[in-house]
Amino acid sequence: MDLKRLRYFCVIVEQGSISRASRLLNISQPPLSKRLQELEQEIGTALVVRSGSGITTTEAGRVLYLRGCDILRSVEEARQAAIQAAGGRAQVLRVGISYLYQRYFSPLVATFCRTLKGVNIETVIADSGTLEAMLNERRIDVALIQQPQQLAGYECVSLRPIAGVAVIPRTLLAAPPAGPMPLAALGRLPLVLLRRIHGEGTFEFITDQLRKLGVQPNILISGNEPRILFDMLAQGIEAASLMPASEVPEPVRESCYVVEICPSPALFFPAFVKLAATPQQAALMESVAAYQRGESS
Repeated sequence: MDLKRLRYFCVIVEQGSISRASRLLNISQPPLSKRLQELEQEIGTALVVRSGSGITTTEAGRVLYLRGCDILRSVEEARQAAIQAAGGRAQVLRVGISYLYQRYFSPLVATFCRTLKGVNIETVIADSGTLEAMLNERRIDVALIQQPQQLAGYECVSLRPIAGVAVIPRTLLAAPPAGPMPLAALGRLPLVLLRRIHGEGTFEFITDQLRKLGVQPNILISGNEPRILFDMLAQGIEAASLMPASEVPEPVRESCYVVEICPSPALFFPAFVKLAATPQQAALMESVAAYQRGESS
C-alpha cells in the first residue's frame, strides 16, 4: 500500500471533504480524487460516500482510517528514531499554545521538558483558531487550546474548565462589588474582550449571551491576547473584561477588581489536541494524564 495515498486518505477523512483536503495538502482536487480512487481500487471496495455536504466513511473506510492512523504514527516514529540513531539529532515536539491559556498551560509544557527525554520542545503562541489551522497543516504536533467544536479527526484530552472572572478597573466603579457580578451588569460597562483572528470563539459567545439578556454591549477594544487587553487597562482605559481566572496576573489585581460572575458562563474549556494521524509518544500522553490527575487532586 502506498503511504502517500494512505496519508491523503486520512487527511480527506479528517477534513470531511476533498476540497478542504486539497487546500490543506496544496494539491488540486482532480489528482487528489484520483489518488482516492486508486486506493479504493487497491482495497477493492468503496471507502467514502460522497454527498453535497462532504464525505463520510463507509465501514471499510472507517476501519482503514483507524488502522491507517496507527501505520502513519509508526512510520513517523520509525523515521524519527532513525534520524536520532544516524546523527544524534534530538527529536522535536512542536507545541502550539493558545494566548487564552498561556499561564494555565505553562506547568504542562514544563512537564514535557522534564519527562520527554531526548526531545526538544518548540513552542508557538497564537489564538486557538490559528493553532487549529496549523495543526491541520501539520506545522505543529500538538495544540494546547480551547476545545474545538468539531472533534472529527482529532484526539482530544479535555481538561478541567476554567472559571471566567470579571476584571474591572477600580476607577470604573464607585465601590467594590459586594459579591459575584451578574453577567448583565458586567455587560452594561464598557468592555475590552478577547477575540480570535479567525473563526468564532468566546467573543461571539459573550456578545450573544449579553444580547439575549437584553444588553447591547459597548466594546471599546477587542484583541486576541490577554496581555494586550491588560496593558490597555494599565494605560487607564476605563473598561471591564471577562477573562479566564488562570490568566489574571497579580499586578492586575492591584488596580482592578477581580470578581466572580453569577451565573458563571461556561466559556473556557482548555484541551490537549492532536491529529489522529500524528505520532503519539507514550511519555507525552502520560504527561497529560499526570497533569489531569494533578488538576483533580
